[in-house]
Amino acid sequence: MDKYKKLESITNGINAAHKLMTLKNSAANQRSDDSPYITPALLSQMLQVIAQHSPDRSKIPLKRSLDQTNLYTKAIRELKQEALNIREKNRVYKDDIIKTLHILKPIMDPRRQSIIEKIIKIQQILDS
Repeated sequence: MDKYKKLESITNGINAAHKLMTLKNSAANQRSDDSPYITPALLSQMLQVIAQHSPDRSKIPLKRSLDQTNLYTKAIRELKQEALNIREKNRVYKDDIIKTLHILKPIMDPRRQSIIEKIIKIQQILDS
């Protein structure tokens, strides 16, 4: 590793540390209580900063893993909300099932995604 790459790595580390401290301080200022806990959203932002300033050899796998984690987190949050909506109604309607399939589709493997697409198309045909 030549001296310019080392200097770039050191600079990226300093920049990442500065951004992490800024995120932590802004989160601490926004909290009403003095809770020492780091929220999942703050942790996600911190990991994004680390991925952004990581060396090239680990930047791509880390970013890919973070993107996948964010996708799963979003799906879980939406599923929880949909489950609460279904619970309030005390009954499951076909629209609830279709919405659940839409939520699950991005996190499924390609084979299951095509099955979900077919189910949704069949439902659209039956509705029309």
